[in-house]
Amino acid sequence: MTMESRTIDTLVEDFASAVAATTGSSPVTIHESKLSQGPYRPDVLMELKHEGGSFRLVIEAKRSLFPRDAREAIWQLRNYLAHSGSISNPTVPVLIAETISPGARELLRDERVGYFDSSGSLFIPAKGLYVLVDRPASRKHTRSLSNLFVGRRAQVLHAVWLFGRDWFGVHQVAERAGVSPATTSETLIGIERREWVEVRGSGPSKERCLINPRALLDAWSAHQASVKPKAARHFYVRSTTPPDLQRQIDHACEAHGVPYEFADITAGQVHTPYLSSVSQVFCRMPAGGDMQAILASIDARPVREGWNLGVHEIPLDSELRFRQRVNDLWVADPLQAYLDLLQAGGRAKELAQHLRAEKLEA
Repeated sequence: MTMESRTIDTLVEDFASAVAATTGSSPVTIHESKLSQGPYRPDVLMELKHEGGSFRLVIEAKRSLFPRDAREAIWQLRNYLAHSGSISNPTVPVLIAETISPGARELLRDERVGYFDSSGSLFIPAKGLYVLVDRPASRKHTRSLSNLFVGRRAQVLHAVWLFGRDWFGVHQVAERAGVSPATTSETLIGIERREWVEVRGSGPSKERCLINPRALLDAWSAHQASVKPKAARHFYVRSTTPPDLQRQIDHACEAHGVPYEFADITAGQVHTPYLSSVSQVFCRMPAGGDMQAILASIDARPVREGWNLGVHEIPLDSELRFRQRVNDLWVADPLQAYLDLLQAGGRAKELAQHLRAEKLEA
Protein backbone atom coordinates (compact mmCIF):
# COMPACT_ATOMS: atom_id res chain seq x y z
CA MET A 1 0.00 0.00 0.00
CA THR A 2 1.47 3.35 -1.02
CA MET A 3 2.29 5.70 1.84
CA GLU A 4 3.24 9.35 2.02
CA SER A 5 6.95 9.90 2.57
CA ARG A 6 6.17 11.95 5.68
CA THR A 7 4.33 8.99 7.21
CA ILE A 8 7.21 6.67 6.35
CA ASP A 9 9.69 9.11 7.89
CA THR A 10 7.65 9.25 11.09
CA LEU A 11 7.47 5.46 11.33
CA VAL A 12 11.21 5.13 10.69
CA GLU A 13 11.99 7.71 13.37
CA ASP A 14 9.73 5.94 15.86
CA PHE A 15 11.31 2.59 14.94
CA ALA A 16 14.81 3.96 15.46
CA SER A 17 13.81 5.42 18.83
CA ALA A 18 12.26 2.12 19.94
CA VAL A 19 15.37 0.18 18.91
CA ALA A 20 17.62 2.64 20.76
CA ALA A 21 15.47 2.51 23.90
CA THR A 22 15.47 -1.30 23.89
CA THR A 23 19.05 -2.09 22.86
CA GLY A 24 20.93 1.03 23.92
CA SER A 25 22.18 1.49 20.35
CA SER A 26 20.75 3.82 17.69
CA PRO A 27 20.41 2.53 14.12
CA VAL A 28 21.71 4.83 11.39
CA THR A 29 20.27 5.23 7.88
CA ILE A 30 22.73 4.20 5.17
CA HIS A 31 22.82 4.69 1.41
CA GLU A 32 24.21 2.14 -1.03
CA SER A 33 25.37 2.73 -4.57
CA LYS A 34 25.17 -0.97 -5.40
CA LEU A 35 21.62 -2.21 -5.06
CA SER A 36 19.51 -5.06 -6.40
CA GLN A 37 19.21 -5.25 -10.17
CA GLY A 38 15.41 -5.68 -9.97
CA PRO A 39 12.76 -2.93 -9.86
CA TYR A 40 12.02 -3.35 -6.16
CA ARG A 41 13.80 -1.20 -3.58
CA PRO A 42 13.19 -1.30 0.19
CA ASP A 43 12.06 1.96 1.77
CA VAL A 44 15.02 2.29 4.14
CA LEU A 45 18.37 0.63 4.87
CA MET A 46 19.79 1.04 8.36
CA GLU A 47 22.88 -0.16 10.20
CA LEU A 48 22.78 -1.08 13.87
CA LYS A 49 25.98 -1.57 15.86
CA HIS A 50 25.44 -3.49 19.06
CA GLU A 51 27.95 -5.06 21.44
CA GLY A 52 30.72 -5.21 18.90
CA GLY A 53 28.52 -6.56 16.09
CA SER A 54 26.95 -4.79 13.14
CA PHE A 55 23.55 -5.59 11.64
CA ARG A 56 21.98 -4.49 8.36
CA LEU A 57 18.23 -3.66 8.72
CA VAL A 58 16.32 -3.81 5.43
CA ILE A 59 13.04 -1.98 6.06
CA GLU A 60 9.75 -1.87 4.18
CA ALA A 61 6.94 0.43 5.39
CA LYS A 62 3.21 -0.27 5.08
CA ARG A 63 0.14 1.56 6.34
CA SER A 64 -1.27 -1.66 7.82
CA LEU A 65 -0.37 -5.33 7.72
CA PHE A 66 -2.60 -8.37 7.69
CA PRO A 67 -1.37 -11.92 6.94
CA ARG A 68 -1.71 -11.68 3.15
CA ASP A 69 0.11 -8.33 3.03
CA ALA A 70 2.83 -9.65 5.33
CA ARG A 71 3.33 -12.75 3.19
CA GLU A 72 3.69 -10.67 0.01
CA ALA A 73 6.08 -8.23 1.70
CA ILE A 74 8.22 -11.09 3.05
CA TRP A 75 8.56 -12.48 -0.48
CA GLN A 76 9.59 -9.05 -1.81
CA LEU A 77 12.19 -8.51 0.89
CA ARG A 78 13.69 -11.97 0.56
CA ASN A 79 13.77 -11.70 -3.22
CA TYR A 80 15.57 -8.36 -2.89
CA LEU A 81 18.13 -9.84 -0.47
CA ALA A 82 18.71 -12.82 -2.74
CA HIS A 83 19.73 -10.48 -5.59
CA SER A 84 21.66 -7.90 -3.57
CA GLY A 85 25.03 -9.60 -3.73
CA SER A 86 27.19 -10.43 -0.75
CA ILE A 87 26.67 -8.42 2.42
CA SER A 88 29.27 -8.87 5.12
CA ASN A 89 27.00 -7.96 8.05
CA PRO A 90 24.07 -10.10 9.25
CA THR A 91 20.90 -8.85 7.52
CA VAL A 92 17.46 -8.57 9.13
CA PRO A 93 14.39 -7.86 7.00
CA VAL A 94 11.96 -5.62 8.92
CA LEU A 95 8.38 -4.58 8.21
CA ILE A 96 7.07 -1.42 9.87
CA ALA A 97 3.45 -0.23 9.83
CA GLU A 98 0.98 1.89 11.71
CA THR A 99 -0.99 -1.26 12.56
CA ILE A 100 -0.08 -4.94 12.38
CA SER A 101 -2.80 -7.48 13.04
CA PRO A 102 -2.23 -10.28 15.57
CA GLY A 103 -2.25 -12.83 12.74
CA ALA A 104 0.41 -10.89 10.82
CA ARG A 105 2.58 -10.55 13.94
CA GLU A 106 2.43 -14.30 14.46
CA LEU A 107 3.33 -14.96 10.82
CA LEU A 108 6.30 -12.58 10.97
CA ARG A 109 7.60 -14.18 14.14
CA ASP A 110 7.28 -17.64 12.58
CA GLU A 111 9.16 -16.43 9.48
CA ARG A 112 11.75 -14.63 11.62
CA VAL A 113 11.11 -11.30 9.95
CA GLY A 114 11.35 -8.22 12.15
CA TYR A 115 8.48 -5.81 12.68
CA PHE A 116 7.50 -2.57 14.39
CA ASP A 117 4.18 -0.76 14.68
CA SER A 118 2.93 2.47 16.21
CA SER A 119 1.85 0.70 19.42
CA GLY A 120 5.55 0.25 20.17
CA SER A 121 5.61 -3.48 19.43
CA LEU A 122 9.07 -4.43 18.22
CA PHE A 123 10.60 -7.69 16.97
CA ILE A 124 14.21 -8.12 15.81
CA PRO A 125 15.27 -11.75 15.28
CA ALA A 126 19.02 -11.63 14.65
CA LYS A 127 21.77 -13.96 15.78
CA GLY A 128 23.28 -12.23 18.76
CA LEU A 129 20.44 -9.71 18.96
CA TYR A 130 16.93 -10.93 19.76
CA VAL A 131 14.32 -8.34 20.72
CA LEU A 132 10.61 -8.91 21.32
CA VAL A 133 8.36 -6.19 22.73
CA ASP A 134 4.70 -7.13 22.33
CA ARG A 135 2.18 -4.40 23.13
CA PRO A 136 -1.56 -4.21 22.45
CA ALA A 137 -2.70 -1.88 19.72
CA SER A 138 -3.93 1.56 20.76
CA ARG A 139 -7.68 2.12 21.02
CA LYS A 140 -7.62 4.00 17.71
CA HIS A 141 -5.77 1.25 15.89
CA THR A 142 -7.83 -1.48 17.56
CA ARG A 143 -10.87 0.13 15.98
CA SER A 144 -9.16 0.12 12.59
CA LEU A 145 -8.34 -3.60 12.96
CA SER A 146 -11.88 -4.41 14.13
CA ASN A 147 -13.93 -2.32 11.70
CA LEU A 148 -15.08 -5.50 9.97
CA PHE A 149 -17.24 -6.37 12.96
CA VAL A 150 -19.51 -3.33 13.04
CA GLY A 151 -22.40 -2.02 10.98
CA ARG A 152 -22.92 -3.20 7.43
CA ARG A 153 -19.53 -4.90 7.27
CA ALA A 154 -20.66 -7.17 10.10
CA GLN A 155 -23.76 -8.03 8.07
CA VAL A 156 -21.47 -9.03 5.19
CA LEU A 157 -19.40 -11.24 7.50
CA HIS A 158 -22.57 -12.82 8.86
CA ALA A 159 -23.73 -13.62 5.33
CA VAL A 160 -20.31 -15.09 4.49
CA TRP A 161 -20.56 -17.32 7.56
CA LEU A 162 -23.93 -18.64 6.41
CA PHE A 163 -22.46 -19.82 3.10
CA GLY A 164 -20.42 -22.35 5.07
CA ARG A 165 -17.98 -24.10 2.76
CA ASP A 166 -19.85 -23.10 -0.41
CA TRP A 167 -18.27 -20.74 -2.95
CA PHE A 168 -19.90 -17.32 -3.27
CA GLY A 169 -19.68 -14.16 -5.36
CA VAL A 170 -19.96 -10.51 -4.35
CA HIS A 171 -23.55 -10.13 -5.52
CA GLN A 172 -24.69 -13.31 -3.74
CA VAL A 173 -23.31 -12.02 -0.46
CA ALA A 174 -24.64 -8.51 -1.03
CA GLU A 175 -28.15 -9.84 -1.63
CA ARG A 176 -28.08 -12.11 1.42
CA ALA A 177 -26.65 -9.38 3.66
CA GLY A 178 -28.84 -6.57 2.34
CA VAL A 179 -25.72 -4.45 1.75
CA SER A 180 -24.46 -2.64 -1.36
CA PRO A 181 -22.05 -4.52 -3.65
CA ALA A 182 -19.43 -1.81 -3.03
CA THR A 183 -19.45 -2.31 0.75
CA THR A 184 -19.57 -6.06 0.25
CA SER A 185 -16.55 -6.01 -2.07
CA GLU A 186 -14.58 -3.81 0.35
CA THR A 187 -15.36 -6.19 3.23
CA LEU A 188 -14.42 -9.28 1.25
CA ILE A 189 -11.08 -7.72 0.35
CA GLY A 190 -10.55 -7.22 4.08
CA ILE A 191 -11.08 -10.88 4.88
CA GLU A 192 -8.85 -11.87 1.96
CA ARG A 193 -6.05 -9.88 3.59
CA ARG A 194 -6.64 -11.85 6.77
CA GLU A 195 -6.51 -15.11 4.76
CA TRP A 196 -9.88 -16.32 6.01
CA VAL A 197 -11.09 -17.10 2.48
CA GLU A 198 -9.77 -18.87 -0.58
CA VAL A 199 -10.16 -17.13 -3.94
CA ARG A 200 -10.69 -18.40 -7.46
CA GLY A 201 -11.29 -16.57 -10.71
CA SER A 202 -11.05 -12.82 -11.27
CA GLY A 203 -13.17 -9.85 -12.23
CA PRO A 204 -16.96 -10.33 -12.23
CA SER A 205 -16.57 -14.12 -11.99
CA LYS A 206 -14.34 -13.97 -8.89
CA GLU A 207 -15.51 -16.27 -6.12
CA ARG A 208 -14.46 -16.90 -2.54
CA CYS A 209 -14.87 -19.68 0.01
CA LEU A 210 -14.51 -19.44 3.79
CA ILE A 211 -11.58 -21.67 4.75
CA ASN A 212 -10.71 -20.43 8.22
CA PRO A 213 -13.98 -20.07 10.18
CA ARG A 214 -12.18 -20.57 13.48
CA ALA A 215 -9.99 -17.49 12.89
CA LEU A 216 -13.07 -15.45 11.97
CA LEU A 217 -14.85 -16.56 15.16
CA ASP A 218 -11.80 -15.90 17.31
CA ALA A 219 -11.36 -12.40 15.90
CA TRP A 220 -15.07 -11.60 16.24
CA SER A 221 -15.05 -12.94 19.81
CA ALA A 222 -12.11 -10.69 20.68
CA HIS A 223 -13.96 -7.71 19.23
CA GLN A 224 -17.08 -8.50 21.26
CA ALA A 225 -15.01 -8.61 24.44
CA SER A 226 -13.58 -5.16 23.67
CA VAL A 227 -16.85 -3.26 23.17
CA LYS A 228 -19.48 -2.23 25.66
CA PRO A 229 -22.71 -4.25 25.30
CA LYS A 230 -25.89 -2.40 24.43
CA ALA A 231 -28.17 -2.12 27.43
CA ALA A 232 -31.54 -3.85 27.44
CA ARG A 233 -34.74 -2.32 28.80
CA HIS A 234 -36.14 -4.36 31.69
CA PHE A 235 -39.78 -5.27 32.26
CA TYR A 236 -41.87 -7.47 34.52
CA VAL A 237 -44.73 -9.55 33.16
CA ARG A 238 -46.90 -10.94 35.93
CA SER A 239 -47.64 -14.62 36.60
CA THR A 240 -45.94 -16.26 33.64
CA THR A 241 -43.22 -18.82 33.00
CA PRO A 242 -40.46 -18.13 30.43
CA PRO A 243 -42.01 -20.50 27.84
CA ASP A 244 -45.42 -18.85 28.30
CA LEU A 245 -43.88 -15.41 27.99
CA GLN A 246 -42.11 -16.42 24.79
CA ARG A 247 -45.42 -17.56 23.28
CA GLN A 248 -47.15 -14.34 24.38
CA ILE A 249 -44.48 -12.24 22.68
CA ASP A 250 -44.67 -14.30 19.50
CA HIS A 251 -48.45 -13.99 19.31
CA ALA A 252 -48.41 -10.25 20.10
CA CYS A 253 -45.74 -9.52 17.48
CA GLU A 254 -47.59 -11.55 14.87
CA ALA A 255 -50.84 -9.71 15.66
CA HIS A 256 -49.15 -6.32 15.27
CA GLY A 257 -47.05 -7.33 12.27
CA VAL A 258 -43.79 -6.54 14.08
CA PRO A 259 -40.64 -8.60 13.47
CA TYR A 260 -38.65 -9.78 16.49
CA GLU A 261 -36.18 -12.41 17.59
CA PHE A 262 -35.33 -14.01 20.90
CA ALA A 263 -31.72 -13.31 21.81
CA ASP A 264 -28.97 -13.84 24.38
CA ILE A 265 -29.57 -16.70 26.81
CA THR A 266 -33.07 -17.30 25.45
CA ALA A 267 -31.72 -17.99 21.94
CA GLY A 268 -28.80 -20.02 23.26
CA GLN A 269 -31.14 -22.27 25.23
CA VAL A 270 -33.35 -22.78 22.17
CA HIS A 271 -30.42 -23.83 19.97
CA THR A 272 -28.42 -25.85 22.51
CA PRO A 273 -30.10 -26.29 25.93
CA TYR A 274 -27.41 -26.20 28.60
CA LEU A 275 -28.51 -24.30 31.70
CA SER A 276 -30.86 -26.12 34.10
CA SER A 277 -33.10 -23.09 34.69
CA VAL A 278 -33.48 -19.65 33.17
CA SER A 279 -35.93 -17.19 34.70
CA GLN A 280 -35.60 -14.33 32.20
CA VAL A 281 -36.50 -13.88 28.55
CA PHE A 282 -34.50 -11.69 26.14
CA CYS A 283 -35.73 -10.46 22.79
CA ARG A 284 -34.79 -7.94 20.12
CA MET A 285 -37.33 -5.79 18.24
CA PRO A 286 -37.53 -2.44 16.42
CA ALA A 287 -38.07 0.59 18.62
CA GLY A 288 -41.17 2.73 18.22
CA GLY A 289 -44.89 2.85 18.80
CA ASP A 290 -45.51 -0.72 17.67
CA MET A 291 -43.08 -2.03 20.28
CA GLN A 292 -44.87 -0.04 22.95
CA ALA A 293 -48.21 -1.49 21.82
CA ILE A 294 -46.80 -5.02 22.05
CA LEU A 295 -45.47 -4.43 25.56
CA ALA A 296 -48.81 -2.99 26.60
CA SER A 297 -50.68 -5.97 25.18
CA ILE A 298 -48.75 -8.40 27.41
CA ASP A 299 -48.94 -6.00 30.39
CA ALA A 300 -45.16 -5.56 30.59
CA ARG A 301 -44.26 -2.97 33.23
CA PRO A 302 -40.84 -1.26 33.26
CA VAL A 303 -38.85 -2.11 36.41
CA ARG A 304 -35.29 -1.79 37.69
CA GLU A 305 -35.27 -4.98 39.75
CA GLY A 306 -37.12 -8.28 39.68
CA TRP A 307 -37.51 -8.21 35.91
CA ASN A 308 -38.23 -11.24 33.74
CA LEU A 309 -38.16 -9.63 30.26
CA GLY A 310 -35.20 -7.86 28.68
CA VAL A 311 -35.80 -6.02 25.40
CA HIS A 312 -33.01 -4.87 23.06
CA GLU A 313 -34.32 -2.01 20.93
CA ILE A 314 -32.95 -1.90 17.39
CA PRO A 315 -33.31 0.94 14.87
CA LEU A 316 -33.88 -1.15 11.75
CA ASP A 317 -35.68 -4.37 10.79
CA SER A 318 -32.60 -5.33 8.76
CA GLU A 319 -30.82 -6.26 11.99
CA LEU A 320 -33.19 -9.24 12.13
CA ARG A 321 -32.23 -10.42 8.64
CA PHE A 322 -30.61 -13.67 9.81
CA ARG A 323 -33.20 -14.81 12.37
CA GLN A 324 -34.54 -18.37 12.26
CA ARG A 325 -37.92 -19.94 12.99
CA VAL A 326 -37.34 -22.64 15.62
CA ASN A 327 -40.06 -24.36 17.70
CA ASP A 328 -42.63 -21.84 16.39
CA LEU A 329 -40.53 -18.92 17.66
CA TRP A 330 -38.30 -16.40 15.90
CA VAL A 331 -34.80 -16.82 17.29
CA ALA A 332 -31.44 -15.18 16.60
CA ASP A 333 -29.39 -17.60 14.49
CA PRO A 334 -26.57 -19.51 16.27
CA LEU A 335 -23.85 -17.02 15.26
CA GLN A 336 -25.77 -13.99 16.53
CA ALA A 337 -26.79 -15.86 19.68
CA TYR A 338 -23.12 -16.72 20.32
CA LEU A 339 -22.05 -13.09 19.89
CA ASP A 340 -24.86 -11.97 22.23
CA LEU A 341 -23.85 -14.46 24.90
CA LEU A 342 -20.24 -13.27 24.89
CA GLN A 343 -21.47 -9.94 26.23
CA ALA A 344 -23.99 -11.27 28.73
CA GLY A 345 -23.39 -11.91 32.42
CA GLY A 346 -23.71 -14.89 34.75
CA ARG A 347 -23.25 -18.28 33.13
CA ALA A 348 -23.87 -16.92 29.64
CA LYS A 349 -20.23 -17.42 28.60
CA GLU A 350 -20.47 -21.13 29.49
CA LEU A 351 -23.54 -21.36 27.27
CA ALA A 352 -21.65 -19.45 24.55
CA GLN A 353 -18.84 -22.02 24.51
CA HIS A 354 -21.36 -24.87 24.48
CA LEU A 355 -23.22 -23.27 21.57
CA ARG A 356 -19.98 -22.68 19.68
CA ALA A 357 -18.91 -26.31 20.10
CA GLU A 358 -22.31 -27.76 19.19
CA LYS A 359 -23.49 -25.46 16.42
CA LEU A 360 -20.66 -23.30 15.07
CA GLU A 361 -17.75 -25.75 15.07
CA ALA A 362 -19.63 -29.02 14.64
